[in-house]
Amino acid sequence: MERYLTDLRSREVEADFPAPGKGPDVQIVETSGCVLLRGFVKKPHLSPSDFPDQTGLECSANKLRMEAMFPARLVHSCPLLLLTAGLLTARALSVELARLPGRFNVILSYDGESCAVRFHKIRAGQHWLADDLEGYVDEGVLVFEAGQELPMPALLTA
Repeated sequence: MERYLTDLRSREVEADFPAPGKGPDVQIVETSGCVLLRGFVKKPHLSPSDFPDQTGLECSANKLRMEAMFPARLVHSCPLLLLTAGLLTARALSVELARLPGRFNVILSYDGESCAVRFHKIRAGQHWLADDLEGYVDEGVLVFEAGQELPMPALLTA
């Protein structure tokens, strides 16, 4: 991922956070213990029974493909546009997830031709990514942590 980010930094790219309603649909809802994009909840294309845990379902259901946001001709002529869109989308998701209790992983993957942003709630014992992000040789993977820290329970003294 560092190679892609260095390439992006070497260019003059002006991008701003999208105005409400102008960027990707990042409306998020909680349902059946999962945190999902509202668009998926309205038209589910996956079954929870197809996944070993909630994290797997969330990562598959909560995938935003950046190339779907632009005409194909533009994507092919300026692939770093996808990385820029991915970074802005990750930021938008982080803002939305900060409104919910708990911590979340926002995952950006980019391979020079396509870019996707996903997210899932961080749960003990459930993982979707490999521990070593550098092990992904066909794509760069960047993970942001977002959301709110849960308050520590007060210790009771007898």
